[in-house]
Amino acid sequence: MSRGLALPVLGAFLLSCSSTSSPPAASRGAGDSGAAVHAAPDAVAIADTWTSYADGFFTKYCVSCHSAKDSTGRDYTVQANVEKDRASMRCGVAVTQDPSWACSAFPPAKQFPIGSGPKPTDAERDRLVAWITAGEP
Repeated sequence: MSRGLALPVLGAFLLSCSSTSSPPAASRGAGDSGAAVHAAPDAVAIADTWTSYADGFFTKYCVSCHSAKDSTGRDYTVQANVEKDRASMRCGVAVTQDPSWACSAFPPAKQFPIGSGPKPTDAERDRLVAWITAGEP
């Protein structure tokens, strides 16, 4: 390969590699959109966890109503309480509902969070649903 052709080809290769990587989940904020699995710089997939994503989601969108003061016991600062409500939560947060979830007894898609506070983006909703579907790690 001639030297004149090698540099543009190498440059194009490096540019395409650098534009497809995304930061690891731990470096993303709760409001950042993204899929539930992120490519780390070393190309190892890191799934969202309670600590890396879900806790921030609930803090931003849910705990103004669902905290230790909630008389219904829905304190979403505690992961175990979120796990108890996962079926209705997945149905109510999802952008669209999967028929296999049996959501007919639960709230319609995109209903949660209720109230006048901030609402998650569709990407944030999809990411939380993926976290729930993965078993709330």
